[in-house]
Amino acid sequence: MRPDLFPPTDSELIGGPLGRHANPVGRWRRIVAQLTALVWIPMIVAVLQREYCVRNGWYGADQFWRECFSDLPAQYALGHLDTGLPGWLNGSAVLDQPVVAGAVMSAVGGLVPDGASALDQSRWYFLAWVVLITLLLAATVWCTAHLVPGDLQAAAQVALSPVIVLAAVLSADALVVALVAAAMLAWKRERHTVCGLVLGVATMTRSYAALVALALLLAAARSDVFAAAKRVAMTALASVLAIAMAAIAVRPQILTGAYRAWWESKASYGSPWLLPTLLACDVPACNAKDVSSAWLRWLSQLQKVELPVWSVTSLAVCGVVLAVIMGWIFTRESFRAPTWAQVAFVVVAMAMMTGKAVPVQASLWLLPLAAAAGVRWRDHLIWAGTEMTHFIAIWLYIGMQTRPDRALPGPWYALFLVIRLAGITWLVSRVWRAGQFPPALEQDRRESAEVAR
Repeated sequence: MRPDLFPPTDSELIGGPLGRHANPVGRWRRIVAQLTALVWIPMIVAVLQREYCVRNGWYGADQFWRECFSDLPAQYALGHLDTGLPGWLNGSAVLDQPVVAGAVMSAVGGLVPDGASALDQSRWYFLAWVVLITLLLAATVWCTAHLVPGDLQAAAQVALSPVIVLAAVLSADALVVALVAAAMLAWKRERHTVCGLVLGVATMTRSYAALVALALLLAAARSDVFAAAKRVAMTALASVLAIAMAAIAVRPQILTGAYRAWWESKASYGSPWLLPTLLACDVPACNAKDVSSAWLRWLSQLQKVELPVWSVTSLAVCGVVLAVIMGWIFTRESFRAPTWAQVAFVVVAMAMMTGKAVPVQASLWLLPLAAAAGVRWRDHLIWAGTEMTHFIAIWLYIGMQTRPDRALPGPWYALFLVIRLAGITWLVSRVWRAGQFPPALEQDRRESAEVAR
């Protein structure tokens, strides 16, 4: 055991060593409560970063130049969510969202006061989601702390992550993140029925939760809990079917809208399949006849290649299959049976990187999985740095559609997109290495290497 860095008498103000008759359980619970409350810090920063849009509204290109765009007020206005849940059920509110996400977004829309102006209604809807997202992230921190009780820095990563500032208030994805964390905690506590039900609801919120369920089967294949994992999977499937049948009975478009939109969509922001389209430089600086830079002259000669929808769909499906195969290989080659969180992180991250779109808010999916998988703060901050560079670049690139003279050219956005994918790949490599070389084994390996020298 390593000695304390500070003398016991000097460290009491920051927690200090426990006394002889202290209650460690009570102290641990207080620490968890304090960590859970810390999620307000990045959430406040996230709202302050969107201050321009909160004051002036989410209109026009300024929301991209100011980098304060949020899909929540946009969905509220375009989807007519002021009609609330009844409007979503009867078709007057239109949302290309999975069933549970659409129901929650519509229900929150019904809470907005009717007599307010359009700008005030957007503010009400956005701030209502800020409160709800904060509570959902707090629940995620609490679940993470109980999921890995011997590693409180994992919960601190979720509570204080810079990724929250970038991605939390962009969409309703915090809902599925909290559901996945709750399902993992239910599994740890052997509440298998609850785990399956929550996983089913999460799958009908965002489809990536289905990959988390598959990861449970892969992780359980090397242990004696495979039968329990199958029960969880069957319960999740039954939950998905029940929600799907209820949606079909009300209005089939509620169920099929999101998946049909995905099937018909092209490669979008964040996807590697968008890179052929980004090769051409469409800004005025690249189109000038006399440019002094050989780099710009070379870019101006490139032509964009837009992949057809069928090929992008095929590549995305193959990416999911490859992600599951890599999860299986990771499970087999690990020194010990990897945890559910480790396998889920590998599968979800690899499937996400090969998807039709990798929006900024998708980084929230990885946040609790990475923390529970044992990612250290250093690696977490490296990944967060790549997310930050991509966050800045994507809004400047989108702004090119309205102001090409002050926009980020496609090739430069391609560079930052690759940097972001490299950051996710770095985390996958860290989790993979932790599975092959657990901390104790890694320490022995390093000591053996030093002796050999």
